[in-house]
Amino acid sequence: MSRIAVVSDSHGSIENLSLFLDRLKNVDALWHLGDHAEDALPISTRLNCGYVAVRGNCDPFSDEPLTYTVDWHGKRILLLHGHTVTGKLALLYAAKQANADAVFFGHSHVPSIETEDGVLLLNPGSLSRPRTAKGPSVALLTLEDSGMHAELLFARDR
Repeated sequence: MSRIAVVSDSHGSIENLSLFLDRLKNVDALWHLGDHAEDALPISTRLNCGYVAVRGNCDPFSDEPLTYTVDWHGKRILLLHGHTVTGKLALLYAAKQANADAVFFGHSHVPSIETEDGVLLLNPGSLSRPRTAKGPSVALLTLEDSGMHAELLFARDR
């Protein structure tokens, strides 16, 4: 079993990470979905794990890729920020093109989880600039050989 913390849109402000540390203990990896992708390093250091990051629209000088495909526990997950691929149909198409079981994206700062045509679409929301009454959010992905489960974690649900 693997547990992965998924964050997006930290915008250079990772103070809210402390709101989630107790729920992100012992994660195996961090996946940062852009907009200050360089925050992935200090976040992963706090979580004591490795990371993968993709570039967002607020990362003009980043060396991180625009998209990244992760193969983990028999699942293929497409990571992107969401500024170049917008809308559910476009995200679903991108996942299908990548032969992915899931597509994880940010950009809108609106957290969501849904499954469409067998593909998991996950937006963890924003760590620093939330657009929800529940405050900052992140996602926790659990991957096992039997499948994957994602849940949204909100600061106000502590």
